[in-house]
Amino acid sequence: MKNFTTPQRLWFYRILTLLVTAVLVHLLAVWAAPRLIMQVLMHGPMAQKMNMQNQAAFPEPVTARSRSVVMPSPDLLYSVCAYDLSDGPVRITANPQLQNYWSIALYSANSDNFFVRNDRQAQGKPVDLWLVSDTGESYQKNIPSGAEVVVSPSRSGFLLMRVLTTDYAKEQALVEPARRTLVCSKA
Repeated sequence: MKNFTTPQRLWFYRILTLLVTAVLVHLLAVWAAPRLIMQVLMHGPMAQKMNMQNQAAFPEPVTARSRSVVMPSPDLLYSVCAYDLSDGPVRITANPQLQNYWSIALYSANSDNFFVRNDRQAQGKPVDLWLVSDTGESYQKNIPSGAEVVVSPSRSGFLLMRVLTTDYAKEQALVEPARRTLVCSKA
């Protein structure tokens, strides 16, 4: 810094401040944005309206007017559940019995997808998941026979079940009962 003139030194500090600010804003956005989005998804007005805390909720089918999700797919029916493992495991069961596509995806509190089960993987068998926290608490005692243990990387998160329907009006009698087989409950 000895060889810099006063104006050069001033510009150096301005650029350094700008770079440090840019890095901090970037890191904050990358870390905070997913967590904020998930908090609104799991605890916001829509979640409270659907009462989906540790229980399944079944939003209305997507139409051309639906905009609660950006660019929603009218070919999919959704079922949701916001889970909280603070008081122990959550049991998730579903038995869609469909020939077409369906999936269950679990997301942690920072929006990372950590588990997926779909129709091909299930091979016509019911899904029975025992969702536990990664804190190392003892959960081995009450695991139901045949349940698959899934470790969540966070104490809270979100489940999204998707069921494909090419023509909801014609397939409603088949796909609605299938998606409503989803059950999320405290263990």
